[in-house]
Amino acid sequence: MAGPPPGIYDSFTERGLFWLPNKRDDEVPGTLTYDPEKGAVLELLGVFGELNDALAKAFGGARDDEEQVIHGVTTKGKPVSLLRAHDIHRQLPMPGIPHETWTSNQLVVGAHITSADDEAIFSKCYFRFEDIETWLEHAPFTNVVDNAARTVTVVAETPREVFFASHEEFTVSSVGSLYSNNKPATHYAVDVTSQLAITAKEPRSLNWHLNRAARLQELASLCSGHYLPLTAFELRGPDQELSGGKRRMGEVHFYAQLIHGSNGLIDRSKRRTPMLTGPELIRFSSNAVQLWFDQFDAFSPALRLFFTITAEHQMFTNIRLLLAIQALEVFHRRTSGDAVMTEDTFETFAQTMVAAIPADTSPAMREKLHTLYRFANEPTLKQRLRSIVTSLTEAFGERPGGFDSSFIRKLVDTRNYYTHFSEELRARTFDGEGMYWAARRVVLLLTLLFLQRLGINANDIKPLLKRHREFAKLWSEAKFPR
Repeated sequence: MAGPPPGIYDSFTERGLFWLPNKRDDEVPGTLTYDPEKGAVLELLGVFGELNDALAKAFGGARDDEEQVIHGVTTKGKPVSLLRAHDIHRQLPMPGIPHETWTSNQLVVGAHITSADDEAIFSKCYFRFEDIETWLEHAPFTNVVDNAARTVTVVAETPREVFFASHEEFTVSSVGSLYSNNKPATHYAVDVTSQLAITAKEPRSLNWHLNRAARLQELASLCSGHYLPLTAFELRGPDQELSGGKRRMGEVHFYAQLIHGSNGLIDRSKRRTPMLTGPELIRFSSNAVQLWFDQFDAFSPALRLFFTITAEHQMFTNIRLLLAIQALEVFHRRTSGDAVMTEDTFETFAQTMVAAIPADTSPAMREKLHTLYRFANEPTLKQRLRSIVTSLTEAFGERPGGFDSSFIRKLVDTRNYYTHFSEELRARTFDGEGMYWAARRVVLLLTLLFLQRLGINANDIKPLLKRHREFAKLWSEAKFPR
């Protein structure tokens, strides 16, 4: 193939015929445009349904805000589905040709489907994310230099599909594709791309595959130390009929307006070495993928906050620190189960405290005390930080750099000040640079905690820290990295 199919961050335009499901006779010509920032936009030269219905909608006689599914076929013969489409603009010129514009944030090219959730017809999916070749340790190009002959021989080897990891519902493999072209701008170019593949034990829906792919992409992001946006997603199935009665599995591509920090992809001139590559992850913990999915619901709120602060580069320093601390608190609350007292003891304690509220206490104060007693068994931020640092110190044989009692106290005071803006705390907070590096230290702790939950031993994690220049210094030193 001359080049890979368009990805999620590519733009393209297709012309064709479009119709509403079960109304194939009402075909309308149109132009479909996909843009990563705007999603899918369908401009029809005509309107769906009878002109009388369009007039009724235009003059308020019928609802016009309902979601629709639109099917179509391009001039290249590709079936198209726009899911959750909305009619955003309609014109009925008199005289003239009526026309309307639809938008959709879920575009499927290669199949006609009516739901992303209900149709279990896809047996396999392939997906890419930024820097996937680095994370999978794929190095498809080798070159041999012959100085005497003044030649360079470059060999491109497509990565074969190999087993990567298993889950009770699916298997994961890695694979590559090779593309070449002889466009005038380059004369000749060869491009080798890598992908991960998910093979379900039984056919599943589009959203089922997309959900699993996104979780694996987030796992790779966690191991890499920075967010890796999803760049391409395609599915296999259902079977398509060919000439001569033959059949083959359909190739279906999915496009959506995905929201990532810093508007998606970042132009990087130099690839960064992951803290932990995919093969290393499986080598250190063969059950890592299963553990990731088993625990995902528990720590996903913390993961959402974690990726917010690591993917978004334009954020106020104090907000970044607040979100980092919140992520750490949520992770500890959802995974540790720590409490100040045992539940049985606390229940008796809380009832005693409620009973001790004076009868003449105002309703507002009584309500406040009830709220305080309800959450009184939750550890404070300082207690949570101490527990986390103690746990990591025991596992790694040394305390994380900088996390002494004074740093923890200042971290708590800074969080409290920027939460409540109490004047008495102002002098005890970090300055701008201090907040930046405090947030990075919290990110380091979270990364280590996540990796531990994947079954990776601290002795295996410690050498990996040395590959991440910033994390290595933050772990070993109390000073700011330079």
